[in-house]
Amino acid sequence: MSVQTEKNLAYDLIINEINRLGLTSYVKEIDELGFTVIPPELSCPDGLEKRILQSILDVSEKRSGIKSDIKDGSTHKNLLGKLNDDIEVDYGLSTESIDENIVANDSPIGDFLRALIFEGKAFEDALLNPVVLAMATYLLGYNCHLSAMNAFIKGPNRTNLDLHCDTLLPDPLPDHALVCNCTYALTDYNKENGSIAFVPGSHKFNRAPNKIEAVLSKNSDAIHIDAKAGSLIVFHGAVWHGAYNRVADGLRVTMPVLFARPFMKPEEYLKDNVSEDMIDRINNPRFPILTQQADFYSCSDWKDQDARKLKMMEYMKLYNESLGGVIDTTDRVHDHYA
Repeated sequence: MSVQTEKNLAYDLIINEINRLGLTSYVKEIDELGFTVIPPELSCPDGLEKRILQSILDVSEKRSGIKSDIKDGSTHKNLLGKLNDDIEVDYGLSTESIDENIVANDSPIGDFLRALIFEGKAFEDALLNPVVLAMATYLLGYNCHLSAMNAFIKGPNRTNLDLHCDTLLPDPLPDHALVCNCTYALTDYNKENGSIAFVPGSHKFNRAPNKIEAVLSKNSDAIHIDAKAGSLIVFHGAVWHGAYNRVADGLRVTMPVLFARPFMKPEEYLKDNVSEDMIDRINNPRFPILTQQADFYSCSDWKDQDARKLKMMEYMKLYNESLGGVIDTTDRVHDHYA
């Protein structure tokens, strides 16, 4: 779905990276189906998925005071909203009960943990994973930024998550992706475990589903995904997706890493929350770009805007140098890749 232009050095660079990482077939799947599943041996080297999973469980316990029971899922069964919260949390999600005789109001996603990029090295490594960045770059270009890094911990529940797309714009949607989702599946994935659902090829419809098409159980084109723990599920921001309810014991733990083109409003505002110490410690020229430090807009006053522009220019200069100077090498004012 991405657009190739003549003599596009940035496009050539990302295609070479995709080939080097062994991702060519997965890119073709995204173009055709709108999604792909990259196996653990490619997506999570050196046991990365185990570190992410344990870190998510630790964050959940730290924030809620409750230790997640990953074996039987009792801590999250039929969860109404946030763990250890007596008030039902409405995330604005459309859901359907899987039993017409029961009025189910439990959460289709389970406990929702936000802003994980600040919670430790495992999350930093998850963001800077070369496989994740290659897939995000293919769909969104080298200037894309992190929109959100969340986690869902879902136990047995009675509600499906309706089909929707992550590009929150009026129809028609463009052919090229404006956002993309790279989800770490940290526990085994199948329909009984409450897997994600997709409508293959729906990213080519250039629109979101209507209210009838969105009902997961009644959309005959929807399919579930089987994936081993540690797999990376990558999908175009316009593909229709939802989630089945979990009928098995235990927990489904996933971490969606959502990327967006820099003109799209991010879900998490990182610009003023990432410290210089964090940038210096990580010491990766792409990290400031990913964490919105090179975004020129959303200034607080005229002095802030001038200072932000200087910082943006310095970060972009260092980043472009690390890429061999491929940014802005085409004759296009707005290049899809750079």
